[in-house]
Amino acid sequence: MAKTKKQSSDTVAPGTRVEVKIVKEPTNTAARKTLVRLLSKDAAAVAENRRLRNVRASNYSPSMRGGRLYGGRVVKIHPVKGRLGESGTLTATADVIADLRSVQRFVAVTPA
Repeated sequence: MAKTKKQSSDTVAPGTRVEVKIVKEPTNTAARKTLVRLLSKDAAAVAENRRLRNVRASNYSPSMRGGRLYGGRVVKIHPVKGRLGESGTLTATADVIADLRSVQRFVAVTPA
């Protein structure tokens, strides 16, 4: 089995593809939100969000109440939760690298 080289978030070059995996449960809400924002940039997560948006649009069925449309909206389901073991492959842009630095104690970054 080939051993993959683990990168630090400090050594990630902009424009490269990296795999980010959560290896430790985030200890604060801000870190969890940052991880969700990062992992939501994965192509599979983007496709799932698009699919769920289409499902919500097709199930939108408001009723008339007081001469106006009322209710009928479907609550959004968030596919990325920011939990232990979740992973995603994304392009390391400047904002991604800054976010990776802020949560580096919770993630493992490897080249994709």
